[in-house]
Amino acid sequence: MIRTTVILIFLISCLLPACSNESTTDRTIIPVQQDSLVEEAIMEAPVSSSNLLVDLSREKNIQRLLGQGWVMEDDQDILKDNNDAEGMFPYRSFYLFDDYTFTKNVRNYLEHGQWTYNDNKKTFYLKSANDSTDQYKIAAIGPEDMIVINSGINSVTQLKFAGTGKKYSSKNDDPYYVDNNRWRIRPGNSETDEQIKRRLKDCLHFYILFYKDNLERGDNIISFYGFPTCLKWYGGGIFMVKETELADNWFACFYNK
Repeated sequence: MIRTTVILIFLISCLLPACSNESTTDRTIIPVQQDSLVEEAIMEAPVSSSNLLVDLSREKNIQRLLGQGWVMEDDQDILKDNNDAEGMFPYRSFYLFDDYTFTKNVRNYLEHGQWTYNDNKKTFYLKSANDSTDQYKIAAIGPEDMIVINSGINSVTQLKFAGTGKKYSSKNDDPYYVDNNRWRIRPGNSETDEQIKRRLKDCLHFYILFYKDNLERGDNIISFYGFPTCLKWYGGGIFMVKETELADNWFACFYNK
């Protein structure tokens, strides 16, 4: 876990050769060239602004309140104690967007698809790209709290989810929007060198948005738990993870190893 005080160090290190006080005998330093993927990704990332987030604290409309990120309350402490790239413990979440797309379980097995809301039944539905459907009946909802029942499996258990009461004015600025996560979706066919370069560039773009998201929300701890990566961030530099230490979910982003 890395505190947000190193965010600026990260951004600077994207523009300068990585450096660290730690031993680099078993790591590979990434020299960042002027025409590198990192610089291209930075140029494409939005500039941080206090206008990026919309405050939902006074919102009363259920459908508009739904349109943000939600994390199961019981899972939130995982990020405080675990930074495993594999994401073995469940971190149940879903992110609902204004164009009725969603991403789900972004720190475990990423799913995405379309969502709908039925106001008469106070129920919303998540239909994934793999054709599976989740159905949640809302028992209570506010800007930062929601209680639902998984009515799709006839459960009566109340599930508590926590939100932040904020959403991005532009979904493209949200690191969890599906278009910012397509690099994580395994292709159906082998890819060209250019397509693989694009996938890596989009990976870097995601992490820049991820850092900016933590900064915008004022989070004091940054956890990479569950996110696939070939990089390791330290206070003084960025390093390549050794091939033998790469997590399986990194290889799952590509057609094959």
